[in-house]
Amino acid sequence: MLVRSILAPLAFLTWVVTASAANPTVEIRPHWKTGEAIRYQMTKTHIREFDGKVLRKFQTTTPVEVEVVEVDEDGIVLRWRQGSTTFDDPKQDDDPVARTVYLMVKALDIDLQLDTEGVLIGLRNWKELRGTGHKVQEAVLNQMAKSGVAKSTIDTVRKETDKLFATQESLEAAFLPHPALLVFPLGTSYELGQTFRYETSIPNIFGGETPFPALGEYQLKALDPDTDHATIVFKQTLHPKDSPRVVEEWLAAEAKKTGKPAPKDLPDIQIEDVLEYDIDGKTGWVKTVTHTRTGKMEKLIHTETVTLTRKTP
Repeated sequence: MLVRSILAPLAFLTWVVTASAANPTVEIRPHWKTGEAIRYQMTKTHIREFDGKVLRKFQTTTPVEVEVVEVDEDGIVLRWRQGSTTFDDPKQDDDPVARTVYLMVKALDIDLQLDTEGVLIGLRNWKELRGTGHKVQEAVLNQMAKSGVAKSTIDTVRKETDKLFATQESLEAAFLPHPALLVFPLGTSYELGQTFRYETSIPNIFGGETPFPALGEYQLKALDPDTDHATIVFKQTLHPKDSPRVVEEWLAAEAKKTGKPAPKDLPDIQIEDVLEYDIDGKTGWVKTVTHTRTGKMEKLIHTETVTLTRKTP
């Protein structure tokens, strides 16, 4: 079965399967040993455009180490550690909230609890993350104050970062999406050239808290029979029937918050997720994955791309 994550972009339920036993298949399972460690480079790109004009664009690079902490009959614990995040253009590192989050994540070990097939169950050490995260938050805010940062800015950073630690769900939503990319295809059998469809949900890239209902599909695009290297592509788009209701509720909530009337006509909103994998079918380790999320609302386009590339020893 497919990954059943508690995260909106990674939670789905298969509802249509189109398959034929005549095609080659590969079963993606984690064949890992305790103590095994893999290094990745994570590259993130954000682009925001309006009416064809780029309003903001930046790219970051972060080293990542992934370690297999436990493997037993109950499942697997996978630990994600991030290094220092660098901007291609240092001048773009001007968001105090984002900078604080980068520093907190660097100081935290993120432990993923998987079942024996590699399906993500959740964030194993969320309580420890909350305690350590608050300590790192305080240290960063104190340093900001000593550096002369305005109190209003510090208050904003505190308010926004406090949201991350409010509940187990908020911690998982904040800290699991990138690590979860490495286990997203696990626990599933794939058949070459066949399309499997499913129902899911996609976060509101424009800021709403409620995710949009969505439809998705995945396909094994290529399979090397000698190495079992597999190319798998997932695509997810908004559900044409169910999403308008969530859009209307979101705009009504925004209107209430701002005191401005909601638009009479719903804006044309489109959001698409594309995840492209090169994965080793024999071990279950991802070689590369690129996750591109594109949101369009009238003339506004927001694109986020995350790429994880395995580093050679």
